[in-house]
Amino acid sequence: MKVISILLVFYFNNAYAQFAIIKDHNGSVNIRTEDSKGNNISDKLNNGFVVYCFEPKNNWINIDYSKNNKDLSGYLYKDRIKYLSEFAKIPLVKETKTKVVFQKDDLTISIESKNFESNTAKLTFSKDKSFLEKINGRQFWGTDGRIPKTAFKTITVVIGTKAIELPKNAFEDLFEPSLFNTKINYDQSSNTLYISSANSDGAGSYELVWIIEKGQYKERKIAYGF
Repeated sequence: MKVISILLVFYFNNAYAQFAIIKDHNGSVNIRTEDSKGNNISDKLNNGFVVYCFEPKNNWINIDYSKNNKDLSGYLYKDRIKYLSEFAKIPLVKETKTKVVFQKDDLTISIESKNFESNTAKLTFSKDKSFLEKINGRQFWGTDGRIPKTAFKTITVVIGTKAIELPKNAFEDLFEPSLFNTKINYDQSSNTLYISSANSDGAGSYELVWIIEKGQYKERKIAYGF
């Protein structure tokens, strides 16, 4: 039953919210505090900036995004974005319990998971010891306060003869990977690869995307699951 519940959570997440990039003919778009025009511009985002979009309402979309180490939100016109899912899909060619491989032409992406080794990690609990607050001194994603069972092991992108290993700080605070929920999309116009992942232990759900631009790991974006 737990597996079914997790699948349903991700189904509804993907139905109503997903990552997208800003795409405007002017090269940037205004972000507003309300879903209407007026004296309510709070920010401006350039084309290619990744945002997390919720269900459109009329002509507007509510978004969450991170900028300058701050979590922000706002509204923009729904035709000022392009969903990552609209870009070319890299197909899944191999799947096991602990590894998925995606491949197309000279591009191969491999993602592996492993058991979380709690005995070698520094765990910080709440004062009453009932809630896990940090792992190795960092806030973490994937559970609602319990010790994780699984973690990411490696994420490797091979382009031709060039292999790119994502650095550990790109995933060492991410837990309970659901490898079957991985999606890979490629934007040929900007030579950007998007590795999207939706993960959860059933309660601590989150979604993220790793961004590889022009053969280099650029950054990641994370959003809470709902």
